[in-house]
Amino acid sequence: MIEPIEIARLVEPSWCEARIAELAFRATAGAYPAAYRDNDRAIIDDDALAAWLFARVRPHLRGELAIDGERWELVGLNRRFRACRYRGGQAFCIHRDGAHVPSDNLRSYLTLQIYLDADPALAGGCTRFYRDASGAELVRAIAPRAGTAIVFDHREWHDGEPVTRGIKHILRTDVMYRRVGEIAADEPDVIGRHRGYVWRVIACRDGSLASAGRDGCIRRWSSRGATCTPLDRGSILALVEDRRGTLWSGTRSGCVLAGDREIARDLGAVLALACDEAGVVAATAHGMLTAFTSSGERRWTSPAHAGWAWAVAPHSGGVASTGDDGRIAHTDAHGKTRTLRELDAPCRALVALTDGTLIAGDRHGCVQRGHAHDARAHDARAHDGRAHDAAITSLCAVGDGFVSAGEDGRVRRWPGGAELARFTDHVTCLAVDGSGTLVAGGYDGALRRLG
Repeated sequence: MIEPIEIARLVEPSWCEARIAELAFRATAGAYPAAYRDNDRAIIDDDALAAWLFARVRPHLRGELAIDGERWELVGLNRRFRACRYRGGQAFCIHRDGAHVPSDNLRSYLTLQIYLDADPALAGGCTRFYRDASGAELVRAIAPRAGTAIVFDHREWHDGEPVTRGIKHILRTDVMYRRVGEIAADEPDVIGRHRGYVWRVIACRDGSLASAGRDGCIRRWSSRGATCTPLDRGSILALVEDRRGTLWSGTRSGCVLAGDREIARDLGAVLALACDEAGVVAATAHGMLTAFTSSGERRWTSPAHAGWAWAVAPHSGGVASTGDDGRIAHTDAHGKTRTLRELDAPCRALVALTDGTLIAGDRHGCVQRGHAHDARAHDARAHDGRAHDAAITSLCAVGDGFVSAGEDGRVRRWPGGAELARFTDHVTCLAVDGSGTLVAGGYDGALRRLG
């Protein structure tokens, strides 16, 4: 891990003031959960700004990095800048920054963040670094000062402290490095990689796997090789194969696509997709379920959840869903929704087992059944009452049970809770391939066979 550095007066306060005046911010609501981040944001692509800032920051940067046995040389800054505005208690909860990876030989490893404000009324707003994802041990806190920059490893766990008084503005981008030499040999269990987080992996009817991620690509993996289809719509969060064999995808920007054909673009972040008997159903950041025919016409929309609808799965002639409100709900073929169970925590994952039993995974790492009267409601718990030490992100039916994965990096099989794998970062998705092998994807961009 590369230690964070603080650079006083990388730019002048007058330059910072001019940048703030130029920015047009938009709320992040609908693209990110408010409990995760609720600041306002602006995105700027500027080659000249990247070159100018690189000339200033270059003396403070490492010219070469050694990462996992590979050498990377410094080449510049990402031309894409993200400006953030925080006010009225807004914050950015503990997280790691995602890498910008335009090719296999060019990627970022470091974040450059510049504080823009000289507001004497500002209270809060420190960038805080932690030992790990739990946030239990604070390592360092850096207070915002106009013109000061910080450079830190993408792998650092950090947050943006709530701004309780005044306004805080920052400008951030990525420090880019180019690979020196050949690509290191991959691990034998790695099927392939995305350039950034893997958000979803599914098993297709022809025996192949399909995956989608932060790089905006859908990738197919089979014994015949790999293909990549860039959609140019930003991060792809949801993926499903319909009954005709067409891959449907949903994006953080609110689009639903069938193949490369746009079906909708106004849904808010599309978090999950599932097939029902008449087409495809999308679960969205507005708590809505929206159903489409196989040809793309809208059938119905149901306000199924308060807050984000995180997961949806085929169930009993319709679909089941769960979300931030902790409800497990069923929506029938006509869009009528009823509650199956009220839980005491937001839920991120849902799966229907072969016998029709619904399993939900919540933000605290607990697994619960879809019906309160089910006597087996508590059989998927570790010794301390939780299946995982952090939010459960994915559930997958396997044989007569299921497998869970979470932000603690663990993959467990139930009943019993046997640990199948442990990774250093979040596991985001699970699937079973045509040979019956469990496959996992996560923040490191790799798809891995487990067992």
